Amino acid sequence: MPMCGFSQTMLGALTVFSKGLMEQILKRSREDKISIERAFEIEVEELNIFLRMNSDMYHEQLRPKYGVEESMKKLLEWSASGPKSGAKK
Repeated sequence: MPMCGFSQTMLGALTVFSKGLMEQILKRSREDKISIERAFEIEVEELNIFLRMNSDMYHEQLRPKYGVEESMKKLLEWSASGPKSGAKK
């Protein structure tokens, strides 16, 4: 039973995300010659940085200027383009 609102689309997205995460963990482990456990830790650390950047972008730059719906749309566009700047670290 989900702990939050649930949509079948979310489940599909999480399945795809999980597959991609596992592929990246295995790639990092192989390329960096580190254990899968360490590669997992690194990927989770980097994911947390990305999520913080998204939160900062939403709360500090988008939400003060736009409504919730427009802010979320812009955040998704920014995230999909591979954030390189814009969010404060």
